[in-house]
Amino acid sequence: MQGVIQEVQAIETFLRDAGCGAKSVHQMTVVAEEVLSNILRDAWPDRAPGQCVVDVEATRTDDVVHVCLRTADDGIAFDPTAAEAPDLEASLEERSIGGLGIVFIRAMTDAQTYRRSDGRNIFEVRKICSLT
Repeated sequence: MQGVIQEVQAIETFLRDAGCGAKSVHQMTVVAEEVLSNILRDAWPDRAPGQCVVDVEATRTDDVVHVCLRTADDGIAFDPTAAEAPDLEASLEERSIGGLGIVFIRAMTDAQTYRRSDGRNIFEVRKICSLT
């Protein structure tokens, strides 16, 4: 998990330097931590060695910053955009464990895309961030 923390801190610094406002930076760091933690926990169930690449792009205009966070991993195929969100209206006893991360990711970003290419999961989230 130390690697996830360092990566998220680097993303936070990058977004601040790009001019993203505090609320947008916070939301994107929550998203990044959720995405990366899930990859590390679930992409390689047999704990085999794997590879994950993280790329963040920020394009500033006069009034916003367009951010794209992209991960590419060689773990088992998983499409987060097709995963069902948990029933938030159900009682705690009726809910299955997990799934809230998908709710957070969808709520805190403007778009999410997934594709499987050359044995890799490629997941992108996009957000239009306000300026500082």
